[in-house]
Amino acid sequence: MSNEPERRPVAFPSLFDEPEVPTRVPHTAASWLGHRVVRPAWLWRREIAVVLAPVVVGAIPWVVRGAPLADLARLGGGIALAGLLGGVLSLVPRLRSGVGRWLSEGRLRRKWDMACRFSRLQTDALRIPRITETEHAGAGTRVTVRLPKGLSTDDLTAASEKLAVVLDVRETRVKRDPARAKYPTVLVLDHNPFHDERGPVRLASPVADAARWSLWDGVPVGLDELGKWSTLRLVGRNLLLGGEPEAGKSVALGTALAAAALDPMARLSGLDAKQVELALWEPVMGGGVVYNDIDAAIDLLGGLIAEMDRRYDQLAQLGIRSVSRSLGWLVEVLTIDELRFFTAHPDKQKRTAFNLLLIDLVARGRAAGIIVLAATQKPSSDVVPTSVRDLFAYRWALRCTTRDASDTILGAGWATEGYSAGVIDAIDRGVGLLLAEGGMPEFTKAAYLDDDAIRRVVTRGVGLREVV
Repeated sequence: MSNEPERRPVAFPSLFDEPEVPTRVPHTAASWLGHRVVRPAWLWRREIAVVLAPVVVGAIPWVVRGAPLADLARLGGGIALAGLLGGVLSLVPRLRSGVGRWLSEGRLRRKWDMACRFSRLQTDALRIPRITETEHAGAGTRVTVRLPKGLSTDDLTAASEKLAVVLDVRETRVKRDPARAKYPTVLVLDHNPFHDERGPVRLASPVADAARWSLWDGVPVGLDELGKWSTLRLVGRNLLLGGEPEAGKSVALGTALAAAALDPMARLSGLDAKQVELALWEPVMGGGVVYNDIDAAIDLLGGLIAEMDRRYDQLAQLGIRSVSRSLGWLVEVLTIDELRFFTAHPDKQKRTAFNLLLIDLVARGRAAGIIVLAATQKPSSDVVPTSVRDLFAYRWALRCTTRDASDTILGAGWATEGYSAGVIDAIDRGVGLLLAEGGMPEFTKAAYLDDDAIRRVVTRGVGLREVV
């Protein structure tokens, strides 16, 4: 006797995939009508409105005349005229694009409805997360949804892969709203803006060809996952970059340095342990560049702290708490490459002196118009004191080897929330998790400046300072 399971005939699959709607009681005529007619009609309401609009408009003269059955020709003529008028209006580019976006959003909502039901993201009352806001960009759409009672952001996160399959996109990523748990954000990513068919792309910095820049206007440092520029307002902030060797830390610093170089109201200074990263920028660094010399680095920090104290004395006399653009003061920008060389120097006395000065500068310098940009490898507590690391408001974690290494840059707990620079591919230099304005880490690819572009920026920067 065969041990094979009994084979039974099965019906042919349906032509169209439809999610199964669980019910606790048998369908009634009303529930069937709601499920098969009312709900689909509601999901298609925008297209129905576009089709019915000329019918309604064209029927107005006929209805005004009392809707005589003998005058159906007038009804047909009115509908045809309204349809012709709609066709003419569709030739207006702005109107056509507006209607196109409106209909596109309707298609997204229908696909989202189907994706949620296929993924079992529905309550016993058949409620699903509803889209409340959409923001379209080149590489995808940012969607804000309202969760029904009985579902959580964790449920949405667990179903993200199923959602991506039904939506037919590269990836969906869920972000919890720290202020409102009911309204998480879903990134619907159509493609990877950091790659093309040949592999990783180089992003040209918008600052590279600028004649002049102002740090007060913010600095577009790179593209986020939706293909939008991420802008950092550096005045009053400090930036820490970390990652493994060759992760692109110097690339990420490049655009911020270029913006500062093209701002004649900015004075640059630098500490460079490798002696090559800031060498090209030296002509525009009026505050000087210190290479692998801990004593000179301590002197440079001491000079900046003296300038900081002088500014605070002036602010106190003016009755102002922080620097503003209207004061016309120079913005001091200190760039530190390979921070660990100085913070972990073998001479304990000099290391301690450097760290104390840096803590003071980072803690108090923001309101005095002093910006610190620092790059290092994994900034663990044995390399960079936590008292220094925790003072940086902006953090950019480029590729790391482990989740723990990512957390040492972004802060404890982010990897647990799903934000880890350890998942970044090794070929994606300059890609990292940027923790900045929004308060949530965003995958961001830094804009790139080659050596020739840096030389051109520096030449323009020197010329601007000579004029000023």
